[in-house]
Amino acid sequence: MEVIRRLILSAAAAAVSLTPLGAFAAAPGVPVSTSSFYVFGSFIDVCGPNATTECPLYNDAATETIPATGGMTILDFGAPCFAPATRAWGIQLLNSQSCTPDSTVVVLAQAWLRGYEANPNRSASPPYVLVVGTSNSLTAAVPGNVLTHAEMASHGQAWFTSVIAPVAAAAQSASTPVTIWAGDDIEQSSDGNWYDGATTSAWVDAYAAASGAHKPCAPTRSGLLANYGDYVPNEPGWSPAAVYHVSWQSPPACPVPEIYLSANASEWQSLNRYAVNAGLPPMQFVGVLSEDRALGSLSKSASWTALANTTGQLPQYLSVIPLTGRIQSEVPDAPSSVTASAGPGYVMLGWSAPAWDGGAAITTYTVSVYAGATRAAIVRFSGFPAPEMVIVPGLAGGIEYRFMVSAGNRIGTGPQSFISNGVVPAAPARLR
Repeated sequence: MEVIRRLILSAAAAAVSLTPLGAFAAAPGVPVSTSSFYVFGSFIDVCGPNATTECPLYNDAATETIPATGGMTILDFGAPCFAPATRAWGIQLLNSQSCTPDSTVVVLAQAWLRGYEANPNRSASPPYVLVVGTSNSLTAAVPGNVLTHAEMASHGQAWFTSVIAPVAAAAQSASTPVTIWAGDDIEQSSDGNWYDGATTSAWVDAYAAASGAHKPCAPTRSGLLANYGDYVPNEPGWSPAAVYHVSWQSPPACPVPEIYLSANASEWQSLNRYAVNAGLPPMQFVGVLSEDRALGSLSKSASWTALANTTGQLPQYLSVIPLTGRIQSEVPDAPSSVTASAGPGYVMLGWSAPAWDGGAAITTYTVSVYAGATRAAIVRFSGFPAPEMVIVPGLAGGIEYRFMVSAGNRIGTGPQSFISNGVVPAAPARLR
C-alpha cells in the first residue's frame, strides 16, 4: 500500500509541477475577459428595486461582453458587519462607514441581474456565473465591533440564507438563467486588517453547512463559494493548511485567485505543492482575477497566462476588477421607519439608519419636534455610533406630537425623514 501511495503522490506532484513558459502554445487561447466590480455605498441611491440605466451595476451587466463559453462576474460588496443598534447582519460597502443590511445587498445584486437580462449578447448555455461576494476584512463598520469567531460563523450562515438564496431564486426566474455563487475575498496579511485563518474558516464552514453546495466547480451548480483572494505565504495567523481549507478543502470552495504579478501565480502553485506533499488533492483553479495593468500589474492576458504556465492548468474564466478609489463624501440619506411611543411628559423615538451614510460616519441625529404644524423644538443626539433610539423629554401632556429625523456626518446634515406617527404624551407625574 505504501508503494501505491507513493506512486499516487508522485503522479499528483507531476501534475502540479512548474511548467516552462511557452508550453501552452498548442492549448486553447486566453479566455475572453469579463468585468468584475467593487460595489460602492453610493450605488444604494441609484440601484433600487426598479432601477435601470441610472444604476452602474445595471449598465455594466447590460453592456458586458459575454463569452460564448460562459463568463464570470464578481461583485465585491465589502466586509462583514452588524448594525450596532439592531445587531442585524450586513456588509460595509466600499467607501461607506456604516453597515448595509443583507436585504439591500439583495436589491443591488438584482439590479445587475436586470441588466444582464437586457444584454443582447447573453447566452443561456453555458450559464453565466455571478459571484455575490464579501471579504474577510476586519472592520465591522463601527470600530470596536469586530466579529468574534461565533459571529463570523453566524454571518457566513446568513450570507447564504439572506443573500445567496434570494438572489438565486430571482436568477432562476429570469428568461436567461444565471448561476449564483457566493464569494469571499480571503486575504492573509500581517497589517491587522484581515481576520486570521481560524476566524475566516468559521465563516466559510458555516456558509458551507447552510448552503449544502459541493464541488465540482461547474457553472451549472448553484451556491458554490469562490475564493478570489491572495495567497501570501508565512503570514501570522495563517498556515498553508488554513489557506488550502478555505480555498479548496471546504466542499463548495472554488479558487479564482488574484494574479496581479507573476509572483502571485508562483505562490498559489506553492500551495498546491504543499497539498501534494500532505497527501491532499491539488486545487483546480476555476478562473483568474486581474487588475489589467493597474499600477504596474500584469495585463489581463498575462495574468491568466502566468497562472496557466505556473500550474499547468487552463482556468475557464478571466475577469478584471478595477482599483478602488475614494469618492467625494456627501451628506447622508434620510433615516427611515421613524416610530414614536408616548410616556408621561416624554416620547420614546426610534428609527433606522440611512441606507447610504454619504461615505463618512454618521455622528449626529437631529430630531425636529412638531406640535401640530408648528415645529416646537429641535433636539440633537450625538455619538459614534450615533444612537437610533432616544428619549425626547420635556413634552407637554395632552398635545399630539410628530417627529422628523435627519442624519449628520462630517460633511453636514442630510434631508429629513418622513414624519412619524402622532403620539400624545400623558401629563408628567407630579412629585408629592
